[in-house]
Amino acid sequence: MSAAVLLVLVAMACGGNGGSAVSSPKPAAVFTMAAMSGSGVTGSGQVYKGAGSFTVSIQLKGLVASSSHVSHVHVGSCAKPGNVAYALLQVIADAFGNATATSTVGEYYSMPSTGWYVNVHKGPDVTEAEYLPSISCGDLPSA
Repeated sequence: MSAAVLLVLVAMACGGNGGSAVSSPKPAAVFTMAAMSGSGVTGSGQVYKGAGSFTVSIQLKGLVASSSHVSHVHVGSCAKPGNVAYALLQVIADAFGNATATSTVGEYYSMPSTGWYVNVHKGPDVTEAEYLPSISCGDLPSA
């Protein structure tokens, strides 16, 4: 076996097939997470549409280090709050007060005329009055 053939076989075995890199899915919509209640917690978010589902991903900074926060999609807007439409995964800050949370909702992204928004609460649940205030909020755009 020649050295050139051996080199090609080694490259192929190591994944060197010359194929293109897999690209990340493009979000159907992007939005800004604004600080609420004087929290200083800000960030960004994306909505990804799937077949019969949608995924909401948020990235936040300014949280208390290692804190945990309940989050939801609500009906309405940050300016005109409404009821919870969908529960999202817990937002858990790292040692630097940063967090990323990605949640998939098993329904089509079909926003009501009143709109939707993502709300991150102060506490790990809403069982105590002190946990209820919103610390970050983002209006979801049409997608």
